[in-house]
Amino acid sequence: MKKTAILFIMLVCIAGLTACAKEEIYTSEIPDENKTTFELELDKDYSDTDPFVNEILFCVSEDLEDLNAMGTLEMDGERIILEVKNNKTNEVLWSNTWNGAVRSESFLISLGSLTKDNEYVICLTGTKINYAAAGITFDSNFVQERVKPLR
Repeated sequence: MKKTAILFIMLVCIAGLTACAKEEIYTSEIPDENKTTFELELDKDYSDTDPFVNEILFCVSEDLEDLNAMGTLEMDGERIILEVKNNKTNEVLWSNTWNGAVRSESFLISLGSLTKDNEYVICLTGTKINYAAAGITFDSNFVQERVKPLR
């Protein structure tokens, strides 16, 4: 019985180490200088209106068939919606909604057919927010923040 328990614990440890090694391989494949990171935050003093909205504009310097990003979200509030949209047409390219408190959650954003002629917006919308923070890291240095909208 003791040997079986020890063997089981060793198997769990090996599986855990293998999973960690695979995660490290994914995150280290792309050097940091080839990534673009955006951070959005909301707190209870962010705005007088509810829902709160925080947006970041971005564009791509080349046409991209596929663009991936890793994101993280923390929230203390009622509800948060994170969207990536075409700023000209308002077409939603990716969206996710979280309800209730979120300690720290990772997620993947996959976008397709982005063109250098268009402008895109990351939109964080929250209701009854005490605090919310989202970090999004794109796997490309072709992504650039825009300070002033095209339209």
